[in-house]
Amino acid sequence: MTDDIIGLHGKETLGPRWAKFRELNNAGARLASEGRTTEATAKFQEAYRLTLVPDVDAAGYDARARVLGNLASLAEQHGDTGEALRLAEEAILSCERAEREADDRYGTVAVRTSVLIHRAQTLQLLGRYDDALTDLDAALLLIDAAEDDHNTRLLAFSVHNTRTVQLIHLEHLEAAEAAARHALDLANAHDPRLAAHPYSNLALIAQAHNDHDAAMAYLRTAEQIHTAAGDPAAAALAVANQGRAASRRGDNATAARLLATAEQAFLDGEQPLRAAEIRLSRAHAAFQNDEVELARSLLPQAITTLRDAGHVAMLAEALGLQGDMLAADDNLFEAENAYLEARAIYDATEARYQLARTDMRRALALSAAAERATDPNEQLRLVQLALQLSLPSALATDAIRHTYAPGRAREQWAATVAIPAMAHALHLAAALQDGALVAELLEHMSGTMSLHAPSPAAAFSTGIDELEAPLFPAAAEQLSFAASAFVTGVSPDFPAPEFSLPPRVRVNPNRPSALEPWIAETEQRYGFAIRSDQVVDAW
Repeated sequence: MTDDIIGLHGKETLGPRWAKFRELNNAGARLASEGRTTEATAKFQEAYRLTLVPDVDAAGYDARARVLGNLASLAEQHGDTGEALRLAEEAILSCERAEREADDRYGTVAVRTSVLIHRAQTLQLLGRYDDALTDLDAALLLIDAAEDDHNTRLLAFSVHNTRTVQLIHLEHLEAAEAAARHALDLANAHDPRLAAHPYSNLALIAQAHNDHDAAMAYLRTAEQIHTAAGDPAAAALAVANQGRAASRRGDNATAARLLATAEQAFLDGEQPLRAAEIRLSRAHAAFQNDEVELARSLLPQAITTLRDAGHVAMLAEALGLQGDMLAADDNLFEAENAYLEARAIYDATEARYQLARTDMRRALALSAAAERATDPNEQLRLVQLALQLSLPSALATDAIRHTYAPGRAREQWAATVAIPAMAHALHLAAALQDGALVAELLEHMSGTMSLHAPSPAAAFSTGIDELEAPLFPAAAEQLSFAASAFVTGVSPDFPAPEFSLPPRVRVNPNRPSALEPWIAETEQRYGFAIRSDQVVDAW
């Protein structure tokens, strides 16, 4: 038995015929929980082979589905996402066969639900968010139809925790926070060991709002829970996320120590994909600390592993860092190629803030190159190019505040993300001596004023990895932010609960607007409205 491992319970014993299977699958679950993934895989594969007999019965199909679910989890941890999806599909087919022959006698519906949730997590990693949502919806239907028992409560937690991750990926941070808090309530009511996972997601959301103190507090809580629960891999990820948070706060020594410790833990636990994510964070921290050679030595291997696994979100972040490093070497051509590859990933996954963030990185690289240039004509060209990227990015980033209800999170976004972005665009417009554009930008900003002064926290930097639902070892018997003054102009892009998009501001009705073409370009580039169609005069 594996009573101390969080997982699904079988409804009825599979019988003496499958006793050896049960022994092997339980042993694999124990090894996996200890981070001994190679040994666990061998046990699971041996158990799987026992089910490949001509006269397999319903209990055997149920057993096969359980061990395939475990193998799919380990395949994803090793970075083989294609194999993880293949195994999950086979597991679902085995569930369906068992259910046709014996209905839910062995608790197979819960196994199928668990596989759907885990497959959704793999699909999220690949950026296939629509497919992931389909699986989550299917799992939720099964949960809603099930009786209230251990399995149902565990799966309800898992689906809501995974939905939190989906919402974070889709940049719906208020909805994500609500989902995370719901998952936390479910965890505390059923098994407090699960609470560490939503705490890690709440940390990611806090860091997205540049609330680093809250993020660190959440992460320390998560680490304490994981450590007490005897989950070394999850505890190591919480340590890695603390390292990322320390890097954001400028505590480079702490960041380097924590990240290196966490990477080694995942290497020791034979989880190369997680290790590559942390190696990327080490490279980012080293680059921020002017340890360029160290960053150069770390990044390529991380990119290779992330690319091979199809881990699109982290690959895009790695490519952005590669662009920053190449730009710092004054290799703008290769830097642009890296930025554009990252941008293509964000475009494909409809991550519109990340699109704007990538364009701002490109603008910052051009601005830095302009400062280094000695030819006035070249300086002018580079500043003009930078403005073409910076201003639409800043306008889009500022508009994203309208996805938030009025409140603290909206103000944090404005103060720590939107205002620094707009300040960069204003600096470039002023450098080009475009007084009309500067004046209109200032009027534009006054329509979405912030109640709080900006903090010195850096915008556009690497976030914490979201922690998805835990692996549920499926053993046969015991189976992770001031609103506008105008309430006008509804827009389907931003269903704000109390305030709609503010109007466009006309500074001088006797001449064409200098800002309006930029607004049009922003809306075309990022695919959403940033102001309503209403026009009001500034005076």
